[in-house]
Amino acid sequence: MTLQQTAKIALSILALLAHAAVSEAAEPPSHTAIVQAAIEKHVIPHIDALKEAAAQLPGAVASMCRTGSAAAKEDLSSRFRNVVKAYAGIDFLRFGPMLEGGRRERLSFWPDPRGFVGRQLRLILLNKDEAVVQPGAIAKQSVAVQGLSALEGLMTDKEFPLGPGEALRYRCELAEAIAANIVSVADEISDGWEKPGGWKDKMLHPGADNDTYKSPEESAGELVKALLVGLSLTADLQLKPQVKPGVKLVPPFQKSGLQKAFYASSVESLRSLYDALDLEDYLAPDKDWIKNWTGGAWRAIESSDGVGGRARRAPRNDAPPLREVFDKMNGLRKLVIGEMSVAAGLTVGFNELDGD
Repeated sequence: MTLQQTAKIALSILALLAHAAVSEAAEPPSHTAIVQAAIEKHVIPHIDALKEAAAQLPGAVASMCRTGSAAAKEDLSSRFRNVVKAYAGIDFLRFGPMLEGGRRERLSFWPDPRGFVGRQLRLILLNKDEAVVQPGAIAKQSVAVQGLSALEGLMTDKEFPLGPGEALRYRCELAEAIAANIVSVADEISDGWEKPGGWKDKMLHPGADNDTYKSPEESAGELVKALLVGLSLTADLQLKPQVKPGVKLVPPFQKSGLQKAFYASSVESLRSLYDALDLEDYLAPDKDWIKNWTGGAWRAIESSDGVGGRARRAPRNDAPPLREVFDKMNGLRKLVIGEMSVAAGLTVGFNELDGD
């Protein structure tokens, strides 16, 4: 065999290896793989973060009520902020343990266009029924007074701030009861996902004997729907009221000044889920324009602070107009529904909003 023949054979082998490597790299993940990645990289870490943050609330409320000091107030505000941010990261997982027992509403009753939280809080404070503040009793009250929205109302009441003294005793007992209930609900969600035979196992082991998911496609579709719900909620509840004057809606956690933090945590979590799902890997080579467009869309979404300013550590040097961010979210949602889910062989069954 001549040197030239040997070289040709070597080049042919290298070409075959390169083609195999490209083919292997281009192979999209299985539906089972994306479900496992999404649950392990996104869902469980975010649920654990909520559980851990919530556990710090009752002690902070008790300290504030015991001392009323500036340090205690700052600590409570910080702990509350951490729980709100953690909750924003799972707000759109509106299935399974979050859906069961109305846990999502029990954690945060928002939006609240009719002011149920304020009205029902005032009624409880007027009656001062001692039975309401007994351990576990708040869970039997309206969902509007069980969670973060109600606790925010008590924390930000400038006329009657939480602190020591008989005049504030009942308010503090109510605040402590609500904080304990938030811990309880967060624990229930965590347990519902992570216990043996829980929702994690249900999604990872679909089949004929599974009462919810009969195939990996159904499990994967559920997670894609959660992504779509999150994009819809952020666009239509947080941004739309700011870009369409006719839409009247108080921003999330505005009283405690956490609207920006809620938006940032929502976006961080949505991007995390989007990346874990790897939907772009299913797109054909002639759909590279979608990848380019979605990259720009995420840069705009992540560069906004949700109220018209520029986010910290923004990937863009400017503050994208809220109308642009709103449109990019709706465009991203439509591409997930009309292109990526179709390419992945998933039926998401999502009732798309108009996005105007």
